[in-house]
Amino acid sequence: MSLKVLSRDEIFASAPKWREPGASNYLAMYSSVFGGVVTDPALMVVPVDDHIINRGDAIFEYFPVVNGHAYCFNAHMTRLAKSAEIISLTLPYSTEPLRQVILETVGISGAKDCGVRLFATRGMGDFACDPTTPKKSELYVIVLRTKVGENFPARFLKEGASAMTTHVPLKMGFFAQVKTTDYVLNALVDLEAHRNNVDFGIWFDQDGHMSESSTENVVIVSQDGMLKYPRFEHMLRGTGLVRGVQLAAELVKSGELKSIAQTNITQHEVYEASELFGMTSGSVLPMVKFDGRTIGSGKPGPVALRLARLFEKDLVEGPAEVRTPVPYR
Repeated sequence: MSLKVLSRDEIFASAPKWREPGASNYLAMYSSVFGGVVTDPALMVVPVDDHIINRGDAIFEYFPVVNGHAYCFNAHMTRLAKSAEIISLTLPYSTEPLRQVILETVGISGAKDCGVRLFATRGMGDFACDPTTPKKSELYVIVLRTKVGENFPARFLKEGASAMTTHVPLKMGFFAQVKTTDYVLNALVDLEAHRNNVDFGIWFDQDGHMSESSTENVVIVSQDGMLKYPRFEHMLRGTGLVRGVQLAAELVKSGELKSIAQTNITQHEVYEASELFGMTSGSVLPMVKFDGRTIGSGKPGPVALRLARLFEKDLVEGPAEVRTPVPYR
Protein backbone atom coordinates (compact mmCIF):
# COMPACT_ATOMS: atom_id res chain seq x y z
CA MET A 1 0.00 0.00 0.00
CA SER A 2 1.24 3.46 -0.86
CA LEU A 3 -0.41 6.13 1.27
CA LYS A 4 -1.19 9.49 -0.28
CA VAL A 5 -0.10 12.69 1.43
CA LEU A 6 -3.09 15.02 1.25
CA SER A 7 -3.01 18.77 0.88
CA ARG A 8 -5.04 21.31 2.86
CA ASP A 9 -7.19 22.00 -0.20
CA GLU A 10 -8.04 18.31 -0.60
CA ILE A 11 -9.20 18.03 3.01
CA PHE A 12 -11.14 21.29 3.14
CA ALA A 13 -12.48 21.35 -0.39
CA SER A 14 -16.03 22.53 -0.90
CA ALA A 15 -18.37 19.70 0.12
CA PRO A 16 -15.62 17.07 0.62
CA LYS A 17 -16.66 13.43 0.40
CA TRP A 18 -15.63 12.66 3.98
CA ARG A 19 -18.02 15.31 5.32
CA GLU A 20 -21.16 13.90 3.68
CA PRO A 21 -22.35 12.01 6.81
CA GLY A 22 -24.42 14.46 8.83
CA ALA A 23 -23.21 17.55 6.99
CA SER A 24 -26.67 18.78 6.02
CA ASN A 25 -27.63 18.86 9.72
CA TYR A 26 -24.72 21.04 10.88
CA LEU A 27 -25.64 24.72 10.57
CA ALA A 28 -22.96 26.55 12.56
CA MET A 29 -20.08 25.89 14.92
CA TYR A 30 -18.22 28.17 17.30
CA SER A 31 -14.68 27.18 18.26
CA SER A 32 -12.68 28.99 20.93
CA VAL A 33 -9.57 27.54 19.26
CA PHE A 34 -10.29 29.61 16.13
CA GLY A 35 -12.12 32.41 17.94
CA GLY A 36 -15.19 32.51 15.73
CA VAL A 37 -18.04 30.77 13.95
CA VAL A 38 -18.00 28.70 10.77
CA THR A 39 -21.03 27.63 8.75
CA ASP A 40 -19.28 25.22 6.36
CA PRO A 41 -19.49 21.69 7.85
CA ALA A 42 -16.05 20.87 6.39
CA LEU A 43 -14.55 23.44 8.76
CA MET A 44 -16.30 22.11 11.87
CA VAL A 45 -13.26 20.34 13.28
CA VAL A 46 -11.69 19.73 16.69
CA PRO A 47 -7.91 19.42 17.24
CA VAL A 48 -6.91 15.77 17.60
CA ASP A 49 -4.91 16.52 20.75
CA ASP A 50 -7.82 18.13 22.58
CA HIS A 51 -8.37 16.05 25.71
CA ILE A 52 -12.04 15.60 24.77
CA ILE A 53 -10.83 13.19 22.09
CA ASN A 54 -8.07 11.19 23.70
CA ARG A 55 -9.32 11.17 27.32
CA GLY A 56 -13.01 12.09 27.24
CA ASP A 57 -12.02 14.91 29.60
CA ALA A 58 -14.84 17.33 28.86
CA ILE A 59 -18.42 18.20 29.74
CA PHE A 60 -21.38 18.96 27.50
CA GLU A 61 -24.98 20.11 27.30
CA TYR A 62 -27.80 19.89 24.78
CA PHE A 63 -30.87 22.11 24.54
CA PRO A 64 -33.53 22.74 21.88
CA VAL A 65 -34.37 26.07 20.31
CA VAL A 66 -38.07 26.58 19.51
CA ASN A 67 -39.53 29.65 17.81
CA GLY A 68 -36.25 31.49 18.29
CA HIS A 69 -36.02 30.79 22.03
CA ALA A 70 -33.53 28.54 23.84
CA TYR A 71 -35.53 26.14 26.03
CA CYS A 72 -34.46 25.78 29.69
CA PHE A 73 -31.23 27.59 28.78
CA ASN A 74 -30.64 28.89 32.31
CA ALA A 75 -30.99 25.40 33.78
CA HIS A 76 -28.50 24.01 31.26
CA MET A 77 -25.99 26.76 32.03
CA THR A 78 -26.34 26.08 35.75
CA ARG A 79 -25.72 22.37 35.22
CA LEU A 80 -22.73 23.07 32.96
CA ALA A 81 -21.19 25.19 35.71
CA LYS A 82 -21.88 22.44 38.26
CA SER A 83 -20.31 19.78 36.03
CA ALA A 84 -17.25 21.99 35.58
CA GLU A 85 -16.99 22.45 39.35
CA ILE A 86 -17.23 18.69 40.01
CA ILE A 87 -14.36 17.83 37.67
CA SER A 88 -12.32 20.98 38.48
CA LEU A 89 -12.58 22.36 34.95
CA THR A 90 -12.21 26.11 34.52
CA LEU A 91 -14.68 27.18 31.86
CA PRO A 92 -13.22 29.21 28.95
CA TYR A 93 -15.43 32.21 29.74
CA SER A 94 -17.21 33.69 32.72
CA THR A 95 -20.98 33.29 32.91
CA GLU A 96 -22.27 36.19 30.83
CA PRO A 97 -19.71 36.01 27.97
CA LEU A 98 -20.31 32.25 27.82
CA ARG A 99 -24.06 32.78 27.44
CA GLN A 100 -23.48 35.42 24.76
CA VAL A 101 -21.15 33.18 22.72
CA ILE A 102 -23.65 30.30 22.76
CA LEU A 103 -26.73 32.36 21.92
CA GLU A 104 -24.95 34.42 19.26
CA THR A 105 -23.75 31.22 17.56
CA VAL A 106 -27.38 30.15 17.29
CA GLY A 107 -28.25 33.60 15.98
CA ILE A 108 -25.59 33.37 13.24
CA SER A 109 -27.07 30.04 12.11
CA GLY A 110 -30.40 31.78 11.50
CA ALA A 111 -32.28 28.69 12.71
CA LYS A 112 -35.42 29.40 14.73
CA ASP A 113 -36.08 25.71 15.44
CA CYS A 114 -33.00 23.59 16.03
CA GLY A 115 -30.84 21.81 18.58
CA VAL A 116 -27.62 23.00 20.22
CA ARG A 117 -24.74 20.94 21.56
CA LEU A 118 -21.96 22.63 23.48
CA PHE A 119 -18.74 21.13 24.77
CA ALA A 120 -16.34 22.57 27.33
CA THR A 121 -13.07 20.64 27.17
CA ARG A 122 -9.91 20.45 29.26
CA GLY A 123 -8.03 21.79 26.27
CA MET A 124 -5.39 20.74 23.77
CA GLY A 125 -1.66 20.34 23.59
CA ASP A 126 -0.74 16.69 24.19
CA PHE A 127 -2.05 13.15 24.55
CA ALA A 128 -1.30 12.81 28.27
CA CYS A 129 -3.89 11.99 30.92
CA ASP A 130 -2.65 14.75 33.22
CA PRO A 131 -5.39 17.44 33.19
CA THR A 132 -2.88 20.14 34.11
CA THR A 133 -0.93 19.92 30.85
CA PRO A 134 -3.37 21.84 28.58
CA LYS A 135 -2.73 25.57 28.83
CA LYS A 136 -6.42 26.48 28.71
CA SER A 137 -9.88 24.98 28.32
CA GLU A 138 -11.80 25.18 25.06
CA LEU A 139 -15.42 25.66 24.00
CA TYR A 140 -17.23 24.24 20.97
CA VAL A 141 -20.86 25.09 20.15
CA ILE A 142 -22.65 23.23 17.35
CA VAL A 143 -26.06 24.19 15.98
CA LEU A 144 -28.01 21.25 14.53
CA ARG A 145 -30.90 21.42 12.09
CA THR A 146 -32.78 18.72 14.03
CA LYS A 147 -35.91 20.03 15.77
CA VAL A 148 -37.00 18.92 19.22
CA GLY A 149 -39.82 16.74 17.85
CA GLU A 150 -37.42 14.93 15.54
CA ASN A 151 -35.10 13.51 18.19
CA PHE A 152 -37.21 10.36 18.62
CA PRO A 153 -39.52 8.31 16.36
CA ALA A 154 -43.11 9.55 16.22
CA ARG A 155 -44.28 6.01 17.00
CA PHE A 156 -43.15 6.41 20.63
CA LEU A 157 -46.06 8.78 21.36
CA LYS A 158 -48.51 6.95 19.12
CA GLU A 159 -47.75 3.32 19.95
CA GLY A 160 -45.26 3.42 22.82
CA ALA A 161 -41.68 2.24 23.11
CA SER A 162 -40.14 -0.88 24.66
CA ALA A 163 -37.49 -1.09 27.39
CA MET A 164 -35.43 -3.63 29.30
CA THR A 165 -33.32 -3.89 32.43
CA THR A 166 -29.76 -3.32 31.26
CA HIS A 167 -26.86 -5.48 32.41
CA VAL A 168 -24.30 -2.75 31.74
CA PRO A 169 -22.56 -1.61 34.97
CA LEU A 170 -24.11 1.49 36.49
CA LYS A 171 -22.18 4.73 36.78
CA MET A 172 -21.53 5.31 40.45
CA GLY A 173 -21.31 8.42 42.61
CA PHE A 174 -20.44 11.71 40.95
CA PHE A 175 -19.73 9.97 37.62
CA ALA A 176 -23.51 9.67 37.21
CA GLN A 177 -24.16 13.24 38.30
CA VAL A 178 -21.71 15.08 36.05
CA LYS A 179 -22.48 15.38 32.33
CA THR A 180 -19.11 14.36 30.93
CA THR A 181 -18.39 13.23 27.38
CA ASP A 182 -17.30 9.82 28.70
CA TYR A 183 -20.44 8.03 27.54
CA VAL A 184 -19.05 4.56 26.85
CA LEU A 185 -21.35 2.92 29.42
CA ASN A 186 -24.33 4.88 28.09
CA ALA A 187 -23.49 3.75 24.56
CA LEU A 188 -23.30 0.13 25.73
CA VAL A 189 -26.79 0.46 27.25
CA ASP A 190 -28.10 1.46 23.83
CA LEU A 191 -26.12 -1.32 22.15
CA GLU A 192 -27.59 -3.94 24.49
CA ALA A 193 -31.09 -2.58 23.83
CA HIS A 194 -30.56 -2.76 20.05
CA ARG A 195 -29.27 -6.32 20.31
CA ASN A 196 -32.41 -7.29 22.20
CA ASN A 197 -34.75 -5.50 19.78
CA VAL A 198 -36.00 -2.95 22.31
CA ASP A 199 -35.81 0.83 22.30
CA PHE A 200 -34.32 1.61 25.71
CA GLY A 201 -32.24 0.06 28.45
CA ILE A 202 -32.87 1.10 32.07
CA TRP A 203 -30.30 0.99 34.84
CA PHE A 204 -31.02 -0.22 38.39
CA ASP A 205 -28.58 0.42 41.22
CA GLN A 206 -26.93 -2.15 43.50
CA ASP A 207 -29.94 -2.03 45.82
CA GLY A 208 -32.36 -2.82 42.99
CA HIS A 209 -33.73 0.70 42.61
CA MET A 210 -34.44 2.25 39.20
CA SER A 211 -31.94 4.85 38.00
CA GLU A 212 -32.10 6.12 34.39
CA SER A 213 -31.71 5.19 30.75
CA SER A 214 -28.73 6.01 28.53
CA THR A 215 -29.79 9.62 27.82
CA GLU A 216 -33.23 9.83 29.42
CA ASN A 217 -34.60 10.06 32.93
CA VAL A 218 -37.37 7.55 33.63
CA VAL A 219 -40.49 7.81 35.81
CA ILE A 220 -43.51 5.68 36.65
CA VAL A 221 -47.14 6.31 37.52
CA SER A 222 -48.34 3.89 40.18
CA GLN A 223 -51.72 2.17 40.08
CA ASP A 224 -53.01 4.62 42.70
CA GLY A 225 -52.03 7.65 40.58
CA MET A 226 -48.69 8.72 42.08
CA LEU A 227 -45.96 10.01 39.76
CA LYS A 228 -42.67 8.62 41.08
CA TYR A 229 -39.17 9.49 39.94
CA PRO A 230 -35.81 8.18 41.25
CA ARG A 231 -33.42 9.85 43.66
CA PHE A 232 -30.41 11.57 42.14
CA GLU A 233 -27.68 9.59 43.94
CA HIS A 234 -26.92 7.43 40.89
CA MET A 235 -28.23 9.42 37.95
CA LEU A 236 -28.07 12.75 36.18
CA ARG A 237 -30.32 15.56 37.34
CA GLY A 238 -32.06 15.90 33.98
CA THR A 239 -33.36 19.34 33.04
CA GLY A 240 -36.23 17.64 31.18
CA LEU A 241 -37.15 15.67 34.27
CA VAL A 242 -36.99 18.69 36.57
CA ARG A 243 -39.16 20.75 34.22
CA GLY A 244 -41.50 17.79 33.67
CA VAL A 245 -42.05 17.44 37.41
CA GLN A 246 -42.87 21.16 37.60
CA LEU A 247 -45.39 20.81 34.77
CA ALA A 248 -46.88 17.68 36.35
CA ALA A 249 -47.94 19.74 39.36
CA GLU A 250 -50.78 20.97 37.13
CA LEU A 251 -52.00 17.38 36.86
CA VAL A 252 -52.11 17.09 40.63
CA LYS A 253 -54.24 20.22 40.81
CA SER A 254 -56.62 18.85 38.16
CA GLY A 255 -56.88 15.49 39.90
CA GLU A 256 -55.23 13.59 37.04
CA LEU A 257 -52.44 12.66 39.45
CA LYS A 258 -52.75 11.90 43.14
CA SER A 259 -49.28 13.18 44.04
CA ILE A 260 -45.63 13.42 42.97
CA ALA A 261 -42.75 11.86 44.86
CA GLN A 262 -39.01 11.44 44.43
CA THR A 263 -38.34 8.04 45.92
CA ASN A 264 -36.75 4.63 45.46
CA ILE A 265 -38.49 2.56 42.79
CA THR A 266 -38.06 -1.22 42.63
CA GLN A 267 -38.20 -3.37 39.53
CA HIS A 268 -41.44 -4.93 40.80
CA GLU A 269 -43.00 -1.46 41.07
CA VAL A 270 -42.10 -0.82 37.45
CA TYR A 271 -43.72 -4.10 36.39
CA GLU A 272 -46.89 -3.17 38.29
CA ALA A 273 -46.98 0.50 37.22
CA SER A 274 -49.87 1.91 35.21
CA GLU A 275 -47.39 3.99 33.18
CA LEU A 276 -43.66 4.07 32.50
CA PHE A 277 -42.06 6.84 30.47
CA GLY A 278 -38.88 8.76 29.84
CA MET A 279 -38.43 12.54 29.88
CA THR A 280 -35.68 14.53 28.20
CA SER A 281 -35.28 18.05 26.77
CA GLY A 282 -38.95 18.76 26.10
CA SER A 283 -39.87 15.20 25.08
CA VAL A 284 -41.99 12.51 26.74
CA LEU A 285 -41.31 8.89 25.75
CA PRO A 286 -44.02 6.40 26.79
CA MET A 287 -42.71 2.85 27.36
CA VAL A 288 -45.41 0.20 27.08
CA LYS A 289 -43.23 -2.90 27.31
CA PHE A 290 -40.58 -3.55 29.98
CA ASP A 291 -38.59 -6.79 30.18
CA GLY A 292 -41.17 -8.31 27.86
CA ARG A 293 -44.06 -7.41 30.19
CA THR A 294 -46.91 -5.11 29.24
CA ILE A 295 -47.06 -1.89 31.25
CA GLY A 296 -50.56 -0.66 32.06
CA SER A 297 -52.91 -0.92 29.10
CA GLY A 298 -50.07 -1.55 26.66
CA LYS A 299 -50.60 1.88 25.10
CA PRO A 300 -49.22 5.34 25.92
CA GLY A 301 -51.00 6.37 29.10
CA PRO A 302 -53.01 9.50 29.90
CA VAL A 303 -50.37 11.09 32.16
CA ALA A 304 -47.59 10.70 29.58
CA LEU A 305 -49.80 12.10 26.83
CA ARG A 306 -50.92 15.05 28.97
CA LEU A 307 -47.33 15.83 29.93
CA ALA A 308 -46.34 15.66 26.27
CA ARG A 309 -48.97 18.30 25.49
CA LEU A 310 -47.85 20.43 28.42
CA PHE A 311 -44.27 20.27 27.12
CA GLU A 312 -45.43 21.25 23.63
CA LYS A 313 -47.16 24.29 25.08
CA ASP A 314 -44.23 25.12 27.37
CA LEU A 315 -41.80 25.06 24.45
CA VAL A 316 -43.68 27.86 22.66
CA GLU A 317 -45.58 29.65 25.41
CA GLY A 318 -43.67 28.93 28.60
CA PRO A 319 -42.57 31.62 31.08
CA ALA A 320 -39.49 33.77 30.50
CA GLU A 321 -37.35 31.65 32.83
CA VAL A 322 -37.57 28.67 30.45
CA ARG A 323 -37.54 30.55 27.11
CA THR A 324 -34.44 32.67 26.45
CA PRO A 325 -34.61 34.78 23.25
CA VAL A 326 -31.85 34.24 20.68
CA PRO A 327 -30.25 37.40 19.20
CA TYR A 328 -30.58 36.95 15.43
CA ARG A 329 -28.72 39.16 13.00
